[in-house]
Amino acid sequence: MPNSARKLLPTSWKSTLILPKSAFPPRSLLADQPTYLQRCSDDLYRWQQRTRNAPQSPEFVLHDGPPFANGPLHMGHALNKILKDITCRFQLALGKRIKYVPGWDCHGLPIEIKALELQKENHGWKDPMKIREAACQLATAAISTQKAEFQRWGIMADWENAWKSMDKDFELRQLGVFSSMVKSGLISRRFKPVYWSPSSHTALAEAELEYRDDHPSTAAYIKYNMLLARQGQTLPVGLLVWTTTPWTLPANRAIAVNRGLEYCIIDTSKHGRLIIASAALDEAHRYLGEEHTIFDRVKGEDLEGQLYIDPIESSSPGRLILHADFVSATMGTGLVHIAPGHGMDDYDLCMKSGIDAFAPVDDVGCFTSLAFPSRKPRLEGKSVLDEGTEAVLEMFLTTGALVKRHTFIHRYPYDWRTKQPVIIRATEQWFADVGRIQAEALESLGEVKFVPPGGRDRLRSFLLSRKEWCISRQRAWGVPIPALYHEKTGKAILTAESVDHIISQIRNRGMASWWTDPSNDPGWIAPSLRTEYGGSDFRRGKDTMDVWFDSGTSWTRTRQASDNQMCAPADMYLEGTDQHRGWFQSSLLTYVAQQTASKARNGTIKAPFKTLITHGFVLDSAGRKMSKSIGNVISPHEIIAGTLLPTVKKGKFDAMGPDALRLWVAMSDYTDDVKVNASMLQSVHSHLAKYRTTFKFMLGVLGDLEEPVTVQPEGLRSSHRMALLQLGRAFRKVHECYGRGDYSQAINEVNRYIVNDLSGFYLESVKDVLYAERGDLRRQAQSTLLIIHQCLQTMLGPVTPLLIEEVWGYSPAYIRNNYPHALQVTWAEHHHILDPFAEDTQLAMDLSVVTKAISAVRTAQETARSMKLMASGLESHVILQMETVVSCFERHLPDLAMLFVVSGVEIGAPPMHSEVMAAQEFDVDGTKVVAHVCRPFKTKCARCWRLMAPPDATKDEALCERCDAVMDAIIITNPELFP
Repeated sequence: MPNSARKLLPTSWKSTLILPKSAFPPRSLLADQPTYLQRCSDDLYRWQQRTRNAPQSPEFVLHDGPPFANGPLHMGHALNKILKDITCRFQLALGKRIKYVPGWDCHGLPIEIKALELQKENHGWKDPMKIREAACQLATAAISTQKAEFQRWGIMADWENAWKSMDKDFELRQLGVFSSMVKSGLISRRFKPVYWSPSSHTALAEAELEYRDDHPSTAAYIKYNMLLARQGQTLPVGLLVWTTTPWTLPANRAIAVNRGLEYCIIDTSKHGRLIIASAALDEAHRYLGEEHTIFDRVKGEDLEGQLYIDPIESSSPGRLILHADFVSATMGTGLVHIAPGHGMDDYDLCMKSGIDAFAPVDDVGCFTSLAFPSRKPRLEGKSVLDEGTEAVLEMFLTTGALVKRHTFIHRYPYDWRTKQPVIIRATEQWFADVGRIQAEALESLGEVKFVPPGGRDRLRSFLLSRKEWCISRQRAWGVPIPALYHEKTGKAILTAESVDHIISQIRNRGMASWWTDPSNDPGWIAPSLRTEYGGSDFRRGKDTMDVWFDSGTSWTRTRQASDNQMCAPADMYLEGTDQHRGWFQSSLLTYVAQQTASKARNGTIKAPFKTLITHGFVLDSAGRKMSKSIGNVISPHEIIAGTLLPTVKKGKFDAMGPDALRLWVAMSDYTDDVKVNASMLQSVHSHLAKYRTTFKFMLGVLGDLEEPVTVQPEGLRSSHRMALLQLGRAFRKVHECYGRGDYSQAINEVNRYIVNDLSGFYLESVKDVLYAERGDLRRQAQSTLLIIHQCLQTMLGPVTPLLIEEVWGYSPAYIRNNYPHALQVTWAEHHHILDPFAEDTQLAMDLSVVTKAISAVRTAQETARSMKLMASGLESHVILQMETVVSCFERHLPDLAMLFVVSGVEIGAPPMHSEVMAAQEFDVDGTKVVAHVCRPFKTKCARCWRLMAPPDATKDEALCERCDAVMDAIIITNPELFP
């Protein structure tokens, strides 16, 4: 060893090593987060709009399913918006221009209820304009709050052009779609049953319902008397019906049987002779609790067409017994009480027989004066779901027609906003005849990609079950249905001309004028109507459109107002699985309706989306929905702030920022319901911490990089080539997972790569070269790490953009000046470098062999450690003994010591004088190989700590041959290190 090197004090050997140095913090600094958020979201979105604006640039359009502009954001919002953002960021990394314009659904009952509460305090709750003004203010405030929160999550979007369903331009486009449907004859007004919410005082669509499986109803067996005509004689009998809605009995207009069923005529002691389906006898007996004998049997077809008498209105004409296919004996009695004003199937059945619907129930769910008007006490004013039911049953009891009552627990629809039960009630409503476009809508799904695939059948089932869409609501806060009503006749006027005329007036006067203009203002009436009806004796309708029609026409936002052509389908819709019966369906139906109405239609009917992705709901650790009453609600902010995890120092929480929330989303299998709990958040925290320490290390060793070497497979050492092979395979798999929307598998692969391949294989082995080598060998390692550094940022970019932006900010000047920003680079640029390594089949086979050998060496080392024969892995020298030489080991022998992280490796049998501390056998394609872990022959190098120095060297001055040569160079380049 040169004398100049010996002048160094033993404690100064560290100064001759190049140890990693980086200011990158172990945790993100809260003060810096707003800057990183701005750069990785708003600035990035504007950059891609500006730089990828050529006509031929590929575009990716994700159309936003608008959240309600109401209330604080919850975990469901986080799951939805972050999934969309991950999708957009991946597409951006494919080189596409992203078009993601957020929107808000502003109308609807939740906001109106809050507005009503405010107006009641101000005594203005009956004034629709005051309600609308209050609702608009509430929605505007909610949008401002929600938008800021979305942006704090790092959502990259065109926030400057975000749309609202209460914008005038949006409302006019929506009315334009409605006009097209009017012209196609799809819109009509009818008196028929609809879901009605007494608590909201409005009609509801199927998508506005939620079902409870534990709803208690008072069910009843009711007897209707008849004279059964058979064999030329008449027989007094009672038709036994079973109903779970006794309040509908005042609206009874028929009884239905199935002509294919057999019925029994039974004799009972208490209730006389009754008719019941033979197959229902046992079930009925369980409830009735009285013995019976069978008197005779009769076919359902023999009952069809005969008449029965209502026991309450016995003076009224007899009513028909009808056949219905939906009647069965699996539940009830095989005879069904038919009230066409309170049931969809009942209505359809009665319409075929010329029986009108009748529904003596008002808007608040109370009986009107038409409910059994001849009976006292009167039913009028009684709530049908409460005291009204009891009053009806009391009437039937006094006439002897109530056979049995009992409580029945079953599935029942509730208003999804007020959480109160709904009823079915016939009212005058506006309907869209979606049955006419059902075939086209179903056909359009043929080209749509569904994730998960089961979404296709789910959406199809909802479409098949829907023939009509009740689009009118009795609310003030919404887009008005542009209908006029003739004052004298009450006739509803909705023609192509009248609708277009009203739309033109709204365009000129504003939407508020529909409510504020004088009721007799002739300007709203088309000239032809004034001529036809001889004046302006019309009033404007007050019904508003179903909010699903609002959001369902949001696809019109993807075209300019001056463009009369159909907008192209969006590349993707991504929402919760409940939207199969909601927004997905309403968007599809309005989009298809517009195409069928367009005279300029060309080609096949398309859906408004090319890909439809659905996610589940967010649940707590026990699989329950989050509810304030249960106390299991977790807010997105709690995850961002880290308050759900134990404190770290002095009672402070370890806030990992928005990336923690985003990583939780990415690690979750969104195709099913998603749970959130402390253990999962701890895992998220651990992975984020691992990402940061990994990047900190790489930034530290790349800090002095001035110019990387050209990375070619044939010019790199084995360890670097194997590392790039591992990276290439992981990079390709992550790319594929992102491409099919499997984000949890993408992140799982990233985490596996970081822990097993990068940390467990390469970084551990390359540290000696990075710290102790100089010149080309070290530059090779740095160049390899530079590629890994850049590719890892691309793999994590869609999920943790704040981290990647922060890493970029701390990157050495050489990288920032000579390479594209990590969030702007494309996957293809990395594939160009990595593919030659990933496709090297010989190298892949060699890596498999080397990996086996590493595992065997580490097993043997652990055995030696357990016997306290060694500590550090460098305190071992490995001898690979094999019956037949394995060519892989010969090819890579110069790098095996580095890969094994030992002081030396040789092939052959252990010499007689060697001290074997432990051994482990493994197999390579049938060849037995034994890895002998031996005590090295040489002494510890004072500089690199490998046991490669001459055995007779002084302890504090012992240098291995490599370090001795490096020190010769350091004497010249860094004389200040030598006192």
